[in-house]
Amino acid sequence: MMQPLMPLFPRGLPGGGLMALRLGVLAGMLVCNPLADLPLPPPVTGFLTGIAALALVFGLFTSWIAWLGGACALVSLVQATPDARALALAAHLLSAVALALLGPGAYSMDAILFGRRIVRIGE
Repeated sequence: MMQPLMPLFPRGLPGGGLMALRLGVLAGMLVCNPLADLPLPPPVTGFLTGIAALALVFGLFTSWIAWLGGACALVSLVQATPDARALALAAHLLSAVALALLGPGAYSMDAILFGRRIVRIGE
């Protein structure tokens, strides 16, 4: 079974903040579309963006998708001319890195699949 990069799943306000961060990275993916600059046909980039968006909404493989989204944003940022899109890509890159480092939080599919376990020894 694949383990997430960050195995902590905070609840309460920190968990809600991580859910808001997931939705913010999702919004950045949909607005900036960092996959648009990749040498792929538009239907493929749209499909990949849709899959990544669904995974972020539900919090499935969040850290991995955030790292990939940040890498795509970095590639697009390097190729972009200095304009408003470059600023949006930089904000998306920072949000994706923050989400990748912090993890998905308790309100995600990752918490259900890879969450804290109770281990009882000697029973």
